[in-house]
Amino acid sequence: MEEMGMTNEQWKDNLRIQLENWEEIEDLLASGKKDDALKKIGRIKERIKQGIES
Repeated sequence: MEEMGMTNEQWKDNLRIQLENWEEIEDLLASGKKDDALKKIGRIKERIKQGIES
């Protein structure tokens, strides 16, 4: 079975989502919400792990 890769648009959308996530983490840290930032980082890491395993 031939495996299909991402299109350029899918890749760019993925990068936009990642950038938004990291900008949100920056905002949380800047406002002193370290625990919320760490939770967000944990969710991002879990999604990455799931993507790797699939």
